[in-house]
Amino acid sequence: MKIIGKYFLRILMFLILVSVTLFFFINDLKSFFFTNQALNSIILIVIFCGIIYVLRQLLILSNELNWLNQLLKGNKTKLSVKSPNLLKYLDTFLREQSGSLIFSQSSMKSIMESLDGRLAENREISRYLVGLTVFLGLLGTFWGLLETINSVAITVKSLDFSENTQKLFKVLKQGLEEPLSGMGTAFSSSLFGLGGSLILGFLDIQSGQAQNRFYNEVEEKLSQKTKFTLINMDESERKNLPPAYLESLIEVTTENLKKSTSVIDKQNIHQESISKSIYEVNKFLSENISLNKEIKEEIKVLSKTIANISKK
Repeated sequence: MKIIGKYFLRILMFLILVSVTLFFFINDLKSFFFTNQALNSIILIVIFCGIIYVLRQLLILSNELNWLNQLLKGNKTKLSVKSPNLLKYLDTFLREQSGSLIFSQSSMKSIMESLDGRLAENREISRYLVGLTVFLGLLGTFWGLLETINSVAITVKSLDFSENTQKLFKVLKQGLEEPLSGMGTAFSSSLFGLGGSLILGFLDIQSGQAQNRFYNEVEEKLSQKTKFTLINMDESERKNLPPAYLESLIEVTTENLKKSTSVIDKQNIHQESISKSIYEVNKFLSENISLNKEIKEEIKVLSKTIANISKK
C-alpha cells in the first residue's frame, strides 16, 4: 500500500482542493447548472463515475501488489481466494506449475506482456472518460449555439416595425430570452465539460504513474525469481534489458561460473588420480617384464646345467 498510497493521497488532496474551490462559487454554479439540467447532469455523472473508477483502479493495484508480495514470501495459504485481475496470467501459470517458484525468460516475458496489455486496457477506459467529458461539453456548446441562432431568427421574423416602439421593444425583449437561454446552455455545458476533463485528466495522470510504478515493481520482484540466458536473444533485446534483468543475469552467471570451476577442479583431481594409477600400473608391468627376463635367463642357465650333467 505504501507504493500506491502516495498517488491515492495526491488524488485525495486534489479533490479536497477542488471541492473547497467549488464551495466558494456554489451559488453561481447552481445557476449555471439549471440552464440545462439534463446535459449538465450527464456531465456530472460522467465525472463522478471517472473519479470512482480511478480510485477503484488504485485499490486494485494495491491488492494485486499485496497478493504478489505474499506469493513471493511463500505464504500461499494467505493468498486471496479470488484470482487477481491484472496478474491473471501469473496466477494461471502458478496453478499449472509445481515445485519451487522459478520462471524462465520466456515465461517472464509472457507474464509482463499480459500485464502491460491489461494496464493499457484500463488506461484506455480512463482516457475515454476524459474525452467523453470534453465531448459532452462541446455538444452542449453547439447545442446552445444552435438554440441561440434559431431563437434569434424567430425573434427577427416576429418583429413588426409598423407597431409602436414600446410594443416593438416588448416583443424584442421577450424574443431575446430564448437566445440568452441558449447561450447559457452553451457556456455552462462547456464550463462543466472542460472542468470535468481537467479533474479527470489529473486523476488519469496519477493513475498512469501508479500503474507504471506497479509494472516496474512487478518486473523487479519477478526478475529475482527468473532464470536468465542470453541464448536466442537478438542484439536489440540485449541492449534493451532493464537493470533488474542485468543484475540478476550477472548473479546467475557468476553462480554458474563458480559451479563450473568447481566441477573442473574435481575433474582435474580425478584425472590426476587416474594418471597416477596408470603410472603405477605401467611401473608394475615394467618391473614384471624385467623380472620375467631374469627368470628366463635363470631357466636357460639351469637348463644348460641339467643338460651338461646328463651328458656326463
